[in-house]
Amino acid sequence: MTAWPLARALSPLPEESLPGLLLRLAYRTERSPARIARLCGLIHRQNRLPGEYLFSLPADRIRPFASAARLNAQEANALTLSPFAAVYPPLASARTDGSRNTTAVRKSWAASMFSRYCAACLSGDGSPVQTLYGGPWKLRWHLPVSYACLTHRTLLSHTCPNCGGTPNRPTNTERQGLITHRTTTGLHPAQCRRLLPDGHGAPAAPCAARLDHDRRAEPLSEADMALMFALQHRIDQHLMPVRSDADAGHVGSDPSFFPDLIIAAHLIRLSWPDSAPYTTSTSMADLIDGHVSSAVTPRRTPEPARRTPTVWDAPEVPAECAAVLLAADNLLGREERDDAGMTERVRPLAASAFSRHPANTGAALRRMHVSPSMARALLGRAQGFYRAGGHRHARQSLPSRESCFQIGHVPALLPQEWLSAHFGDLLSHWTHLTDWRMRHLRRVATLKLAEMSGGGTWPDCAKALDIPWNTAQQSLTVIRQELNSRELWPEFERSVESVAIHMDQHTDRVHYGRRRELLSTWQIPADDWTELCCGLPRFRQGATSPSRDTATVLIWTQVTQGDHLHSPSLGAMRESSCSTEGLVGSINQLRTPVNRKGSKRELLLRIDTYSHLLAAACDRTAASLQAGSPPPRAGNLLRGAVERKALPRITLVAESFSLREGDGDKAE
Repeated sequence: MTAWPLARALSPLPEESLPGLLLRLAYRTERSPARIARLCGLIHRQNRLPGEYLFSLPADRIRPFASAARLNAQEANALTLSPFAAVYPPLASARTDGSRNTTAVRKSWAASMFSRYCAACLSGDGSPVQTLYGGPWKLRWHLPVSYACLTHRTLLSHTCPNCGGTPNRPTNTERQGLITHRTTTGLHPAQCRRLLPDGHGAPAAPCAARLDHDRRAEPLSEADMALMFALQHRIDQHLMPVRSDADAGHVGSDPSFFPDLIIAAHLIRLSWPDSAPYTTSTSMADLIDGHVSSAVTPRRTPEPARRTPTVWDAPEVPAECAAVLLAADNLLGREERDDAGMTERVRPLAASAFSRHPANTGAALRRMHVSPSMARALLGRAQGFYRAGGHRHARQSLPSRESCFQIGHVPALLPQEWLSAHFGDLLSHWTHLTDWRMRHLRRVATLKLAEMSGGGTWPDCAKALDIPWNTAQQSLTVIRQELNSRELWPEFERSVESVAIHMDQHTDRVHYGRRRELLSTWQIPADDWTELCCGLPRFRQGATSPSRDTATVLIWTQVTQGDHLHSPSLGAMRESSCSTEGLVGSINQLRTPVNRKGSKRELLLRIDTYSHLLAAACDRTAASLQAGSPPPRAGNLLRGAVERKALPRITLVAESFSLREGDGDKAE
């Protein structure tokens, strides 16, 4: 496609938009915008001037347009919103093409096809060119977050002062295009292009009112205006493009500023009037109230060119938009952005919004890539845990608190000493506490610790801790019934928080995740089992007598602080369809308090000592693997470490029952 240079061209004005330049070129050449667009190679099939050209120009259109308008490619792209995509995330995720309307773009706050405007800017700066053809229609006026002109210290306008129409909004019968009524000629770039019927059967004629003569009085107080201008100033700073790596640390490089602000604006509207405390004055509250009412109540006599706004659309009226954004900024904590405090403020409004609106409201809000604090606040909670259902973004791994420990430092069962040290108050209110319920409590506590450090829902946490899903669900069911019946959930959360603080303060944390990985295929060497039993009376060879497999499971349980029922040995037996009844019975017999006497008690003491040495060896192996070469595949780590003599084999001297480290013999 080729295009001849226009006989009379114009240089783009600062921040000028593509439709603004086409309007000025059309007025100068006394042609229609459609004709200028055709000469510039911008007319699409079906004789359209597509609205998506406002967002970016297709590669095959840039060269002919730049050639006809006497521009280079960079100047041509600068007439579109594409330069803002790097600093305004909604634009980067906006999808527009020839078969898609702009509804999704409006709902995501990416941009508006109609343009707000500043009358003083449209009247020009007094230069000869701007005196003749007007000032620029600025690109940022298409962004929903631009509601004020800081140069002239005024709110933008969005309707014609004569007919009340919105600039560049098509009628219901016209497909959304870059310029409305593009075939109309003779209009100044600052004149209203809306067609008005005369009521006598004659063809409709343009309104033609001069938008640059619009001088409307501001209905708000100076204090409210000052707050609006201050927020607009910060918004404009974040809209400044990052031109180099040296600019990466400037105020506009925060990728979550706009997503957080837009999500907060949604929450202000969806939870209204619960969010009224975040408004700065009665006037601002009235503006939001009027906007919310219009978004949910259809107009009685809607004009053909107007549509009923929805609760997802950005407010069109600049003053209403400013009021909503200012309340949203207050909700977020203004400049401080106190993450912990922001979560406390946002969560009640999120719960209110989700309860009043359809079930997909929460999922819609979580689609944006917001800050971790905002994401945590948006995730619904059910009895102390994140909900498992919802949109895929509801299941992203977001720690529920800032923790120094990692999910790998969390065991599958809370150690008994931690339970005694931090759950005393909770247990004092718990009657009929059995070992069975205690084990469920220890498991639920570790699920909560995993959520604190690694994030995700309880099924995600259970998977990370190698706890079967159905087991985790059963434990949650039991503990929820117990805690709800006694209203002990707050006490449970305080107890778990106490454990988390303890783990934060201690730097010598055990990495139980690596221990589980190292021992995933481990079995006590036959020689070590023989030495463990050396000097003890022979056990009866019954189905529940202690065996090498019994010792393997008990040692794995102590080293990993896991549940013996979920040990690799029992798991392998289940997978091979072997009965686990004998092994489970043997473990239970050995651990039953009444049986802890004589040779069984001595065997348990030896297993306990062996477990401590094996745990230390696992930690040394994990540290050496982390500092050295990449570790071998999971399941063979301990065996490989022994073969490389990185982990000495643990042997027993029966006569004195002293434990010593051997010479690195290969473990079975």
